[in-house]
Parts: sequence; C-alpha cells; structure tokens
Amino acid sequence: MSAEVEFGDRFGPVAAASIACADLPDGLPAWLATFVVDAERETGTLRENGAHQAATARAALINRLLSAASAWLDTEVDIFEAARTVGVCEETIRRAVRRGDIPDQRERPRGHHRIKRGDLERFAAKGSRPYDADADAQDIARLRRQFP
Repeated sequence: MSAEVEFGDRFGPVAAASIACADLPDGLPAWLATFVVDAERETGTLRENGAHQAATARAALINRLLSAASAWLDTEVDIFEAARTVGVCEETIRRAVRRGDIPDQRERPRGHHRIKRGDLERFAAKGSRPYDADADAQDIARLRRQFP
C-alpha cells in the first residue's frame, strides 16, 4: 500500500484536502508548496504522537518560511532584473506586460515597468521556453521558402 493511500485512509478526504489547501502565497513555486504541505503533514504526526513542543516549533518555522516567501514574492523588480531572472530578453518581458500576461506595477503611466516577483514566477511557470537557435533558423528558412 502506498503512503498516499494510507494517508487518505487514515485522515479521510476532508483532512487531506485541508492540508493540501493550506494558506500558501499565490505564485509559490511548486517545489516549495510541496515542501510546506509535507512539513504540515509531518507536524500533524508529531502532534498525534504527543510531541506538542516540537510540533509548535515546527509550525512556527513553517509560518516564518511562508511569510518570508510571501514578502519575497511581493517585492518588485525592474524589466532588466526580471529578464535576467527568467532568462529572456528585456523586450520579451515588455511584450508580456503589454499583452497583460504580467501585471504592470508602475506608479505612473510613463514610468518604468515594475513587476512583482510572484507575477514573474507565474509567467515563467506557464511554459516560457528558452531561446532555441536551431528552431529559430528552421522557422526563418521555412518563411523564406514561403515568400521568395
């Protein structure tokens, strides 16, 4: 029997759903969300086994981790740092902002773009793929054949 089945059998579907739907900040990377859910489950196990002090300390650490992650996701970066973080050109980020794929946080309409890290993480997770020079060359060759 797998651990997931035992977990679902032991706590029931309602408890499993409440652990999976913890108050996670929006835009949290999947690996960190999985870590937090697993840590919360282990904290519950500690409580069940009577280790209330350890469970309380662990819960406090999880809360500190989530508040730090939330603060980091709410910080704003400029176009250059956003492009460097995602690994794309600055113009790619500007186009994504103009299309509405990334919300613009700038204060003035003619000011510099400001982007929250959480919005940038969501944009990067959507499947933006890195530049592929071979695919680009093939596309250019295909277009040249279409328009002699």
